[in-house]
Amino acid sequence: MNPENFKMIATTFKGLEKVLHREVAQLGGQKPKALIRAVEFYGDKGFLYKANLKLSTAVRILKPIAHLRNIKTVASLYNKIYDIPWEKFFHSRKRIFFNVSGELNSIPHTHFISQKVKDAIADRFRNRFGNRPDVDKTHPQVVVNLHLFKDQIAVSLDASGSPLFKRGYREQTGYAPLNEVMAAGLIRLARWNGDTHLIDPMTGSGTLPIEGALQAADIPPNIFREEFAFMHWHDFDPDLYRTIRKSLLDRIKEPSDLIKIIGYDNNPEMIKIARKNAENAGVDAFVELETKDFFDTRKIPGPVTLLFNPPYDKRLSVKNKETFYNKIVAHLNEKFPLSKVWLLTPEPLNRFFGKKPMASFKLTNGKIPVFFAGYETDI
Repeated sequence: MNPENFKMIATTFKGLEKVLHREVAQLGGQKPKALIRAVEFYGDKGFLYKANLKLSTAVRILKPIAHLRNIKTVASLYNKIYDIPWEKFFHSRKRIFFNVSGELNSIPHTHFISQKVKDAIADRFRNRFGNRPDVDKTHPQVVVNLHLFKDQIAVSLDASGSPLFKRGYREQTGYAPLNEVMAAGLIRLARWNGDTHLIDPMTGSGTLPIEGALQAADIPPNIFREEFAFMHWHDFDPDLYRTIRKSLLDRIKEPSDLIKIIGYDNNPEMIKIARKNAENAGVDAFVELETKDFFDTRKIPGPVTLLFNPPYDKRLSVKNKETFYNKIVAHLNEKFPLSKVWLLTPEPLNRFFGKKPMASFKLTNGKIPVFFAGYETDI
């Protein structure tokens, strides 16, 4: 292994660990290992930059800097955090913030832990340099990630800063929009690779077709972001970053003109938003967005993959839900024969299709447990 390599952890949503693992391996991450809602891997500084720009199913890229053990008192927490050489990583005048997950057995209140961590870091900088970082929740430059477990704390620097699903192309959304990382994960779980038409018949603000077009054109999903937290670290190399960024831009290709990527929605205002988002993402030439009700859609010539997220408002009664799903499946079987259909729903739709799915995955959309399952429609 390259002696300049170090451990990184890419976090993701529950159920997307395998697709993120595959992405990391394909990008060149060394020794990738799937964890719970994360993938561990090794790489050098250039790979850290590349991972932030290119990984479509990662939420954050973390760089572990310390693993603290035997944290049983407030004093031990303070002292062990104080002893980390923070000045090695960033300047005392940077704006910082803390992300805390998990819990300690002996100090259960995460807000109190964040406060003591802030005190320890501030005191170390003040004692050495006469000044200290300010805490800024809204626009931090440096983000410290603390994962608590029993009497241990894994301390990492968050290389991403704001989460990576904030791609920078989505100016507006509709009600309950699909997260960009989740959308990219659904496309990868469905194993769509640009060899069939991709249709989202209930597209909302267009996230699924936009993420599909980004993948088909090999456009790094975070190429539009102007800032990452690693840009505020002491060791940030702007020349290396520009080189990595240019190398990724040079690989962008035009998707096959034989394959269509389409988004339909029955709300013309949502289609306007989707078109603007596609333009911001640089894929408006590759995506067709049209105002059309799902029940007025039909198959176009060639192999088709439908991938969509039907509304599952909790206010929908069981009776209405039965009617709604029956109507969806009947329309798919009638108007999209011999097509692959992937749906994100709160329950499997096996009984509506009258068959088992090609594959099914348990995910969480926001805080709602959901199933993502693929079916082949009838002849």
